[in-house]
Amino acid sequence: MIKNSFDATVPSTSASTSTSNVIETFGISKIIDGNTVLRDVNFSVRKGSVHGLVGSNGAGKTTLLRLLNGVYEPTKGEVRVFGQLLVGDAAAIRQRVHLVSADGAFYPGFRVQDLLQYASLLYEKWDKTRAKDLVTALDLPLHQPIRKLSLGMKMQLRLAVALASRPDVLLLDEPTNGLDPVVRRQFLGLIVQEVAGTGMSVVFATHRLEELEAMADEISVLYQGRTLLSGNLEDFKTAYREVVAVVGAHDALDDRASANDSLPHLGVVAQHSRGKIQSFIVKGDTSPLRSYLLQSGAVHIEEQPVKFEDLFRALMEKEGYTRDAILLS
Repeated sequence: MIKNSFDATVPSTSASTSTSNVIETFGISKIIDGNTVLRDVNFSVRKGSVHGLVGSNGAGKTTLLRLLNGVYEPTKGEVRVFGQLLVGDAAAIRQRVHLVSADGAFYPGFRVQDLLQYASLLYEKWDKTRAKDLVTALDLPLHQPIRKLSLGMKMQLRLAVALASRPDVLLLDEPTNGLDPVVRRQFLGLIVQEVAGTGMSVVFATHRLEELEAMADEISVLYQGRTLLSGNLEDFKTAYREVVAVVGAHDALDDRASANDSLPHLGVVAQHSRGKIQSFIVKGDTSPLRSYLLQSGAVHIEEQPVKFEDLFRALMEKEGYTRDAILLS
């Protein structure tokens, strides 16, 4: 079990067998209006997991989510949901896989209670009691026209409809964009509680690394339609450590490192200097680096868990990409 910062426990999904996957894609590509939006993407979501999908605007996150929900069909490759090939009419799949996005349209003139009533007719597993509880918890005004709701309340209404429909998989497309910090925390807390209580699987597309670190078990990074990185978040964090050293002579370590090019062979994937303080992100055993630092004149060495944002930046830069290019471009 993995403890997250919203004080709820999310089931760990360390198993790697395909039988535990609720969604799988095999070499999918998607061309829209002559533009290749996704290129040979292999992606899987395990039962009961929260899978973070990271990428900037235009990276292909929305297109991938729409493929997983059956809104789009792949130009090439396969999408399997609950082990079945997703082709043709996906109405039955959308009973079990619910997509929530900020650009989802509402019916003109609908009030909150009208939308809930309509949704109760659409979804076979609609939970009226759950819908009522969510409306109360989120303080949604039943008689208010939806067009008059704030951006945050509209997104919370979408989430309420999604959760009351009791999906097996919840797809979230940048759901916290434009939300203030209090509403964002409440929104994310609801999702975490739902996963903990029901075993629902979630795919959470965002460019906010702090949200993923708080709630995701797994992570995939999309850049220009390709998957750059994919795996278990805790595995990434335990495979790497940060070593911080205080050096006696500021330039001594840099000179030695440049002279013999030893650092990459010591498992170092990133190095940063701040005066006499030098930090290293290391993959695997840190003892060779610690010995090297002592021999190079380090007067103090500490080892600590690496922050995910720092690790993310290091791994992406190692592959020749910058953090800003992936998240902000």
